[in-house]
Formats: sequence, C-alpha cells, structure tokens
Amino acid sequence: AMNAPTRFAARDDAGEDGGGVQNGARASDADVGRALVRVRTAVTRAAAVGAVLRGGLTLGKLALGRRRTQTSEALTRATMEIGRYVAFFSAFAGTYVAVDETLRAKFGAEESKRWRAAFAGACAGPSLMLIGGNTTHYGLAGYIWVRSLVLLARVAQKSDNEKVKNMAAFTKVEHGDVALMVGSAAVILSCFVLKPEAVEPGYLHFLKVQAGKTPEELLALQKFGTGASDEELRALCARLAVSNTWSAGNSAQELANKTALSAVSASTGVINRVELFRLICFQGASNPEHFFKHIAKSFSTTLSVYLPVYLVPALMIHRGKLLSPERGPKVLSRIITGSGRSALFLSSYVACGWSGIDIANRALGTADWRSIPLGVASAGLATFIEKKSRRMELAMYCLSRAFETTALVAVYQGLVPKCIQRQRCDVALFSVATATIMHCYNTERDVFRSKYLNMLDFLFGSAGHHKQTISHAASYEILFDALDRFENAPADGRFHNRESSLTESVSEEVSERDFNAASEEAKDLLGMASVPEILALYSYYKQATKGDCDARTRPGIFDQQGRAKFDAWHSRTGMSKQDAMSAYIDRVELLKKTRVAHSPASSSTR
Repeated sequence: AMNAPTRFAARDDAGEDGGGVQNGARASDADVGRALVRVRTAVTRAAAVGAVLRGGLTLGKLALGRRRTQTSEALTRATMEIGRYVAFFSAFAGTYVAVDETLRAKFGAEESKRWRAAFAGACAGPSLMLIGGNTTHYGLAGYIWVRSLVLLARVAQKSDNEKVKNMAAFTKVEHGDVALMVGSAAVILSCFVLKPEAVEPGYLHFLKVQAGKTPEELLALQKFGTGASDEELRALCARLAVSNTWSAGNSAQELANKTALSAVSASTGVINRVELFRLICFQGASNPEHFFKHIAKSFSTTLSVYLPVYLVPALMIHRGKLLSPERGPKVLSRIITGSGRSALFLSSYVACGWSGIDIANRALGTADWRSIPLGVASAGLATFIEKKSRRMELAMYCLSRAFETTALVAVYQGLVPKCIQRQRCDVALFSVATATIMHCYNTERDVFRSKYLNMLDFLFGSAGHHKQTISHAASYEILFDALDRFENAPADGRFHNRESSLTESVSEEVSERDFNAASEEAKDLLGMASVPEILALYSYYKQATKGDCDARTRPGIFDQQGRAKFDAWHSRTGMSKQDAMSAYIDRVELLKKTRVAHSPASSSTR
C-alpha cells in the first residue's frame, strides 16, 4: 500500500522522449491517475491517524474519569471529539495534496517546487476550524507555530551565511530545553494559581487533576498570592477545621492539623503565612517529606496519562514488532520504561513546583504573589528526568501553552482590541505555521526528526516534491530504525569500512558540491544498506558538517539508538572535514557499486 501511487507515476518529461500526442495523452492520464490515488491515499491515512491518535488520548481521559454515572454522556462527547479530529486530519491532508497536485499540473513540477508546498500548506490551514466550530484553538496553533520556528532555526543553523547562522546560535545552548521548561512553568502555573480563567478549560482541568490538591488547598494558595487579609485567612482556617474534603481527620496527624487550624482561626495576632502555607498545603509535612509523598501518591495517575501516549503510536506504527514473539517483549519493555520515566517526570514536575513555593516563601519571609512565579519555575527542573530526545518536545508544547496563556491574560486585561478578538487569529497562525513546515518538508527534509518525517511521508505520499512518490527518503537524523539488526557491529562502537581498498584518509580534494551531490544520492541507497554501513555514512556526514562531537553529550542507556549513532560519530574524532567528505563520497560510491551488483540486470547477465 505504501508504494501504490508509484504504479501510476509518469515522468515529468513524458511525451518528449518517444514523442507523439498519443504518448503525451497516456502520460497525462497516468499522471492524473497517480494524483487521484495520492489524494485518496492521503485522506484515508490521515483519517486513520486522526482516529488513532485522538482516540488514544480520549481513552486516556476516560480512564482517568471517576464518575461512572456519566459514562454514556462521556462516550458520546468522546466520539464526537474523535470525529472532529478525523475530519480535521483528512481535510488538511486532502486539501494539501489536492492543491499541491493542481499547482504541479498547472505550473510544472520543477517550476513550482520551490513555492507550491508553502502555498498548499497555507491553503490547508483553515481546516483547523473543523475541530470545533466557533471554538478557538490557540493551543494547537501555537504548538504548530513553535514547531515551525524550530525548523527555521535548524535551517538557519546549517546556513552558509554566517550572520544567519549566528542568529540561530542561541538555539544550540546546552540544556536550553530545560530553560524553556523553567520559563514556561513560571508562566503557566502562575496563571493556574492566580488567574485560572486565563488557562484553556481542558488544560485547566488537566492541571487540577495533576496538582494533587483539594479545592480548599488551591483556594488557600490563591488567597496567599492575591494578598488576602488576616481576617480572610482566619475565615478560611475556620472552614478547613471542619472540612472533610481537606482532611478526614482520622489519624493523629490530621487531628493535630485541624486543631492547629482552629487555633489560627481563633487567634488575634499577625498570622505567620509561611507556616500557615505549609500547614494547609503540606498538611504539616516537611518539604522533603511532602515531595516524596506526592510522587508516590500521584505516580499511578501520571502513568495512566502517559501509557496511552506510548502504547497507541506503537500499536499503529510498530504493531508487527509488538505482536512478534521475538521482538514483542523488547518493544513492550521499551514502552513500559518510557511510560514510567515520563510518569515520574510529571509527578516530579508538580512536586518540584510545590516545593519551590515553600522554599520561596522561606527565602522571602512571607507567602505572597512573589513566591508563586519564583517557586513554580522550579517545576521545569524535573525535565532532566526525561530522556534528551523528549525534552525539546516537552519544551515546545509547554512554550506554546505559555504563549496561549499569556495571550488570554492580555485579553482579560483589555490589552487586545475587541476587533482583533473576534477574528480567527488561531487559524491565521496555524496556516502560517503549516506553510512553513510544508515548505521545509519540500526543500529541507534533513531538519526533521525521523518520527515526524516518517509521519509526513506516510500521510502526504511524497519523498520530496521532485519525486512525487510514496517512498521515504531518510534524513541524516534518522539513519536507521532496525536496531535489532545491529548485531555484527564492533563492541567499541567504531565502524570501519569492510572493503580494504577504501581508506579513511585520501589525498584528493573534493568540493562541497560533490559532497552535497553524494548526500542526495545516498537517500536512494539507504534502503539497501546494512546498519553498520548506514552508521558509517552518518558518522562521516556529521564529522564533515559538524566536526568533532562533544563527548559529554553521549545519550543515556535508555536511548540505545542514540548511543550507537553517537559512538559512530565519536569514532571519527580528529578527522578533518576534507577527509570526512572524501570518505563519505567513497562510501556512497561503494554502495552504488553494491546496488548495481545486486540489480536484476546484473543477475541476468551473470
């Protein structure tokens, strides 16, 4: 199914080599047939992806539900929500491919390939409105917009223009992803406490569930932040002293806490807000004690959030391996490990936020609004728990949420004119972002990570617009998926050429143009290359384009693919750019000879 449209593929110059109106007509009919198959394939696959992705997340939400009396109503809402996302995915993919093919037919493949992907992406953007009628979707639009900025930054990083490259230098700061998470946490969680109406309702509900606190505790924190008077705090303490939702009051510690609250409510002196915060929100526990108690208590909830996130894509993309008796246990182990690690991150994220507020209170000597942004920012430090490859994903998502929350605060403060509020700026933002992403997909494929590039190829059926076929041309950030074939590699992680005639150091100078031409040719050869061969290509390519790798950035033991790629690159340390380019070109030539040797024509000759 992946290569179905290739059966209808026609050369762009068909009708010129063999001539005649009849040949041209047949080529045109074949091209129309190919285009129609591509549109139909894109719509079908996009609908399936929308159903699986949104369905998995919706099932996760339902699993978190506690009110069984609303099961039927919740299922109805979930079905409608999935249907809207199916319509959105399929409309986006269908519109993009249809516009792309129309422009190709109208202006020619070569003549339009530099701009038509951006135009088609912009045309597909308004499909965002299918998700929810008049409801705005700044969260999704902001996330896609941030992703587009990341792609532009990667394009700038590999630019030959030093000024452009320097503009994007800040994006390569070590642990910049954690810094983004710290800043995003300060914005999102501060608004969650001080101005919850500025947080998107669905995300607000998620934060309330993950906060692990009763409504009374969240209200108390809000009163501290908004500068409530001592009298207001005494009234709150009086309510909590008799509340069964804040504390059932069965254990000795709980009874002591309620007695202490009663004493505060009856006092007449100045309230010690630092101690009162700890009494209400930590229920008398110390900071470290509360930190570890929260993680232990919330881990099962956070695990139920992340398990579908890992399991659903695995079922969709790697179901063959997952159901295989040989590979299944390994894939399942990775799913469980990844889910557990992400669940630990989320639990620690919230626990760090609460601990940070208490530390800020003690540093300031009181509990007021300053403690909240200062304290909750520490939640971002929990990002170090996640594997490196996921940190930027989290940072991009949280950054988009921070932008969304900031915009809503501006609206509530009256800083955004009414005329602008009535416009669907989310659709405009989404359209600009999708135009940028699809343009990069067409012209800068190597700036994509493997999972995104695989998904785009799967949906839109194009290995770059110059080919118009459904076949994946791997970027150099992918290189290999078949880790289980990685059995014959040397133990030290160094990958040497298997042909003795191929040397690492060559005297012949090669140009950047030769190197770039070889990298384009390599895309068509990766499908037949072994894992060690692909890793060798990767190592030479990275050495030629980036130089020596930083030994401190070796991926952890949970990222075996990343470690293999790192070790391959690290084995080239000290190799000059010229030697790396030469070795890369020679390796590509060797693969081309291997391909010719195994071609059907060669076999028939022998």
